[in-house]
Amino acid sequence: MNRLAWAFATSALVALGGCALPPAGKASPPELELPQATLLEVPVAPDWWTTFDDPVLTALVAEALQNNSDLGRALARIDEARALLRAAGADRLPNVSATASSNRQGLSETSPQAAAGSTVFSDHRVAVGVDYELDLWSRLARADDAARAEWLAASTTRDALRHAVAVQVVQAYTSLQALDAQLRLFTASVAAQRDSLQLQQLRLTAGDIGELDVRQLEAELAANEGQLPRIARARGESERALALLVGRSPRAVVEPAISRTPQAEMPAVPAVPADLPSDLLQHRPDVRAAQARLAAAGARVDVARAAYFPRITLTATLGQESAELSRLFDGPSLIWSLVASATQPIWNAGRLQAQSDAARARERVAELDYRDSVAAAFKDARDTLGARSESAESLRLAQQRSVALARAAELTRLRYNGGEASRLQLIEAERASLAAQASLADARRAVVVAQADVFRALGGGWRESGSHGR
Repeated sequence: MNRLAWAFATSALVALGGCALPPAGKASPPELELPQATLLEVPVAPDWWTTFDDPVLTALVAEALQNNSDLGRALARIDEARALLRAAGADRLPNVSATASSNRQGLSETSPQAAAGSTVFSDHRVAVGVDYELDLWSRLARADDAARAEWLAASTTRDALRHAVAVQVVQAYTSLQALDAQLRLFTASVAAQRDSLQLQQLRLTAGDIGELDVRQLEAELAANEGQLPRIARARGESERALALLVGRSPRAVVEPAISRTPQAEMPAVPAVPADLPSDLLQHRPDVRAAQARLAAAGARVDVARAAYFPRITLTATLGQESAELSRLFDGPSLIWSLVASATQPIWNAGRLQAQSDAARARERVAELDYRDSVAAAFKDARDTLGARSESAESLRLAQQRSVALARAAELTRLRYNGGEASRLQLIEAERASLAAQASLADARRAVVVAQADVFRALGGGWRESGSHGR
């Protein structure tokens, strides 16, 4: 009869919990209309910056990933999410506790107990208890799923930040190299113009040329000398920014010593494979983080939903109790209890409904964030691939222009030496050639910057399909 009563009571509680039950959370991400993907699998290289084949750059990125404070905060958030995941997993296991108490109590002499005997009582007790909640409605399991998804979101957010830090280091390093190249160009040009000015001043003194030629050369020399402090200032700012980015000390930031690869060229830029598949964007950490947050929000909806059902708890206690401490561990002092309880919310002023509505609202926000992240990922990838293509074409044209203007300056000098061109024409030709070489250094920088953006937009690098056994 007791079993029948228990079953009837439990069924009644379940029926009460099922009244006005909110909908469950979404089990999978929403279907999105995506661009057509190819069947080629292109795995992501997590250390894509090594494809630039520059050991100094690789070392700087490694230093930044080790010391960057934003990454340190992201790692702390991962540790927090991991700890919450362990706590959620522990909630699904029995809770074992031990208690010990010793109590001595004196009663009034006029109390009912005093009429039956002594007014002083002692109670000594030790016990071990086990509490376990039956997760019949998967409340604890879904809470564990939510914590696991939130840990995954924190981890992939760290990966996105890792890519962003690497991109910043690559771009700052290549900007520094471009400024180095421009400083070398203008320094060499100023040195050559100073030598030429001394020669022309001697020719002016000898009466071989007029004063106009000398004054034009002086003006051009002053203009180029004026570029040196500007470039030096920009290079110093770039060095300090890079030192701060890689996490160096304040002294190292103020007095940076950033090494560079001893070469005039920029880091080698890997070619972008044609027909990159759309599913490559699934490797983007921000997309995976948004998907994980959506899964966590759906699991939290199920947790709020399960609160409508009865909570069934089993409790067992085993211990010893005695009025005399000396007899506490005697055989007759054994105590035990087994308790099964079910608690069904009936009226709570709308608290459960409010919590369910809040969880559903967070799920809608997470779904919109996921949709936006996927759309933004495709836009970002398309934009960066377009910028990479445009920068490569600009570099090709800048190389052609630099070669052409260098040859034009050479021919103009030959004509000037032969008396067929004026000093002003020679100055203009050399000025155009110098500007073209400076623009070429900046075009090389733009290609590397665009390449780094492509790596970031696609969630990393890529390897040819044949390199992994396909």
